[in-house]
Amino acid sequence: MLYARKGCSCSQAVACAFADAYGLDKSLLLGMSSGLAGGMSGAGEVCGVVTAGIVVLGALFGPKSIQDSERREHVMQLSHEFLVAFGHKNGSTLCRELNGGVDLHSAAGKLALRESGKPMKLIASGTHLLADLISREDEKVVTHQ
Repeated sequence: MLYARKGCSCSQAVACAFADAYGLDKSLLLGMSSGLAGGMSGAGEVCGVVTAGIVVLGALFGPKSIQDSERREHVMQLSHEFLVAFGHKNGSTLCRELNGGVDLHSAAGKLALRESGKPMKLIASGTHLLADLISREDEKVVTHQ
């Protein structure tokens, strides 16, 4: 949530926090996640916390080559699990439903949303879910070695 307080969007805050925690390229993830805010460029679709979380899962657990279908399938399963868990915990995965229909293309709408505290709550919820999922996956790796 530190990054959200510095002015990052919800998607950037999630991506940067996990980049720091797992040694990923923060600059790359910051750029990759920038268009995901507001449910994909303010369209109100899937929440940027979720889409950025899925980007993080891909960076950590995704395939390292085009032929690596096993890792691709695995990251798809993890991503689905994260999406479903976020939806259950927060009542939706859609930004327009989570933010109460605020117009994210207007400065007033963006300000109202930030002042409502909803983004911080969603970032906190999503980062906890994602951290738990990653921790569980890390434990599997350790126990299989």
